[in-house]
Amino acid sequence: MPEQKAPQAGDVCFEMKDRDGTGRICEFSIGSRSAETPLLLPVINPNMMILTPKEMVEKFGINALITNSYIIKKTPELREKALAEGVHRLLDFDGLIMTDSGTFQSHVYGDVG
Repeated sequence: MPEQKAPQAGDVCFEMKDRDGTGRICEFSIGSRSAETPLLLPVINPNMMILTPKEMVEKFGINALITNSYIIKKTPELREKALAEGVHRLLDFDGLIMTDSGTFQSHVYGDVG
């Protein structure tokens, strides 16, 4: 069997680990970050964190979340920090982060640009 290389930044992998009937357990990974499916993604609004991602990790063991890029782009402080330090540092979270494009918010509230 060929030797597997260590994951590199940007490498994406989706691997089925187990199945039962039509259900599947899979591992989704990007670089060194991974999560097992099925997966519940808590939504983080960086302007109104009821629980911080760090608290969610401690209380619920989350390893992935979703946040809204429209909110980050439209809030100057968030945008500057995300551009300078990255979204992981902005949210103080080391797991997988999925971003929503903000298309709905753009449609309802106006142009993103």
